[in-house]
Amino acid sequence: MRENKYFVYILLAVLSLAILVSLAILASLLLRAGEEEVPAPAPTPVEAPAPLLAIAGQAGHPALMELPDDRMFRPDGTVARGEMAQWMVHMLEGLRRSAGESRWTDLPAGDGRYHAAARLDAAGLLPEDDSFRPDDPLTRGELGRFMERLAERLAGEERARAAALAEELTGEDTLTRREAAAVLVELSGREMLEEDRLFLGGCVPSDMTRADEGWQAVADAVTNGRPAWKEPGLYRLYGWLYAVAEGGVPAENTSVGVWSFGPDGGYTTGNRELDGYLAQALEDSGANELSGREALEAVYLYVKNNFEYKVTPLDQMIEEEGETGWECKRAVRFFRNGGGTCYGYAAAFGLLARCLGEDAKIVSATINQFNGAHSFVVIPEDGIDWIYDVELEDARPERHADLDLFRIQNYLIYNYWYTPDW
Repeated sequence: MRENKYFVYILLAVLSLAILVSLAILASLLLRAGEEEVPAPAPTPVEAPAPLLAIAGQAGHPALMELPDDRMFRPDGTVARGEMAQWMVHMLEGLRRSAGESRWTDLPAGDGRYHAAARLDAAGLLPEDDSFRPDDPLTRGELGRFMERLAERLAGEERARAAALAEELTGEDTLTRREAAAVLVELSGREMLEEDRLFLGGCVPSDMTRADEGWQAVADAVTNGRPAWKEPGLYRLYGWLYAVAEGGVPAENTSVGVWSFGPDGGYTTGNRELDGYLAQALEDSGANELSGREALEAVYLYVKNNFEYKVTPLDQMIEEEGETGWECKRAVRFFRNGGGTCYGYAAAFGLLARCLGEDAKIVSATINQFNGAHSFVVIPEDGIDWIYDVELEDARPERHADLDLFRIQNYLIYNYWYTPDW
């Protein structure tokens, strides 16, 4: 009996040990299972720093703004937000391509300005707004805040220029196009082209002159490429005649042949009112779009078709044969009154021909019909003095309907003989 009792104790001890081992193994399995079901936390991703931007190369002097086909810059007009976005994209290097749907409610992906705005947005240069307002005028403050963000993405001198512009551009006044040109040139870091080089060889808008504030920055911004210095000579620029002296600079306050040139190197009659009449006639006749003989014929026909033969008390006066110095006063009266006599016709056409660079001589002479006093224009070409008589062709159409006196030689024609002593 005692032996059986010890056996039972031993058996219970073995069973207890087995149970403990089993519990230990089970606990270990459960612990491992729990570790597999709860994944380790993923590492926090580290966002790569956005790449730095840079100002596009300016070595070839690329245009920073585009001048419309009508060559009108409208310097005091406003700049649309979408327009500035397009200009800025052309100036910056390092921008990523845009893709996907537009996040703006008023600028769909199909809009031509969308890709410019999207590329700036991808670079973190635009505010987090739901609308872009591409047609709204840009304010100085909005451009200043853009420059702040841009400065953070630039380096060195480029960052300093953007930061300086950010400090300067404040307030909610709208930015003018004249101011925008100055901002873009400053941001580019390039040195503006010389005034004479720009004026004589660059791209000056038709609604600006050298006397206008900021014209140099505007001309620099819209000129594509670096114009060469012009050789000495006469040039038709911006609808007017200019003289270039040695060194490629304007021939200021000087006379060359039949021409006189003012302080900007432009042709002048010495009478501001008359210069205005001539400039308007060049525009209205279409001569500014033509050259050579086509331009000359355009102003000839303009004078013929837009003025009348009129005799006022002052127009009855006869100019002495071979005399000069009367041309401008006759031309002013002719334009003011809408017509005149042969002296007015000749003066108006002759001065217009000079505006086109023609060496036109305005003649007071006689013709064989009653040996009467008459005035016409002579332009030498290839050793021949060619005659242009717009008054005789136009004055009495019922008698002279068949006359064609544009560029005739000095010989008997239509029963008129021009005296050679001019």
